[in-house]
Amino acid sequence: MTKLYEMTTAQRLKQLEMEGYLTQSDIELLQTNSALPATIGSHLVENYLGNFALPFGVANHFLINQQDYLIPMATEEPSVIAAASNAAQRVARSGGFQTQVFRNGLQGQIVFQGHLKDKTSFLQQHHNQIMTIADQAHPTLQQHGGGLKDININNYKDFVEFNLLINPAEAMGANVVNTILEAVAHYLQQQLPQLDLLMAILSNQAPQQIASASAQIDFEQLATSQYSGYQVAQRIVAASEFAQISAARAATHNKGIMNGVIATVLATGNDTRNINAAVYAGLNQNQKTLSEWQIHDQKLVGNIRLSLPLGSVGGAISTLPMAQLAMRILQQPSAAQLMGIVAAVGLASNLAALRALVTQGIQAGHMNLQWQSLAIMAGAKADEIAPIVTYLKAHPQVANLANAHKQLEQLRKDK
Repeated sequence: MTKLYEMTTAQRLKQLEMEGYLTQSDIELLQTNSALPATIGSHLVENYLGNFALPFGVANHFLINQQDYLIPMATEEPSVIAAASNAAQRVARSGGFQTQVFRNGLQGQIVFQGHLKDKTSFLQQHHNQIMTIADQAHPTLQQHGGGLKDININNYKDFVEFNLLINPAEAMGANVVNTILEAVAHYLQQQLPQLDLLMAILSNQAPQQIASASAQIDFEQLATSQYSGYQVAQRIVAASEFAQISAARAATHNKGIMNGVIATVLATGNDTRNINAAVYAGLNQNQKTLSEWQIHDQKLVGNIRLSLPLGSVGGAISTLPMAQLAMRILQQPSAAQLMGIVAAVGLASNLAALRALVTQGIQAGHMNLQWQSLAIMAGAKADEIAPIVTYLKAHPQVANLANAHKQLEQLRKDK
């Protein structure tokens, strides 16, 4: 059977329709020049001019908790999809990814300037009323299993913080949380006239929205022509250890993880800035990297733990046609399931990057798409890209934009 990456776009769409991932209406959406109508786009952002398109594709071979997935990704970076697919296939042949999700709620902060002497007494006196106000601020939330779950008061120097834990149910939760916070803040302001209300806002730190993924990879799935699988595993572990020592390397180690994470988050209509902030907030001086790799029981074992405050409904997820398509490709996961899927994607992206780094180097896997990018930058049309790529591939020492321009000019002269 022809591999997915070897097919034309039309063949790929037909194959995914046959497998049940796409409907005919999905294919029509993908084939339109603008998957976002101006009537929607103009209501999503201010001073709307048009749409900014990114390539949308799928990573395959993902086996997560014994279920097969195609992973939708929106990204401009070459090799992100191919690398994730390659690593996922190696993991699938070794049993697949296992995930665990802890989804308990988001933090919201109501901050006053001043001092509150007896915070325990105040909370006991007003707890029930605060809960009632929170429920009234978003009355449908409890029907979906969400709502205000806990309240704490903290004194910091000249600040008083009311920290609210709010379960957003299936939504990512920013609007839900901020609506509740502002309603509660108004009530607290009335009860504490001696304090100055400074702000009421969601925290993008998400220590209670955690997804973990793990994989155990057989050595034979790691071997290259230069190294045995065991040697590759040793080198991946060494690279992982170095990233824990070197902050400079840790930044790039983590960026490789986020390649797949952000591409999937973006495709599903979730907030990429929120995820970047939450993931970064989970790091500290003692934990510089998001993943770790070890050798255990004759296997390479990888683990990743990410703060992933994701949603499956609401906001752009429910308004962007392409985001809705992405969720259908993922078989309409719950928010918790999506968190686990994204964690597995992060671990796959990490494995692919590390294996390439410690064997052939990172550039080898990028070059074919890089050559295609050079051809496009030179102005090549669809039928002109392949011959220019063939030339650049045969002459890697002069594979640059200037030579791509020259080859394009020569190609057009010869026609």
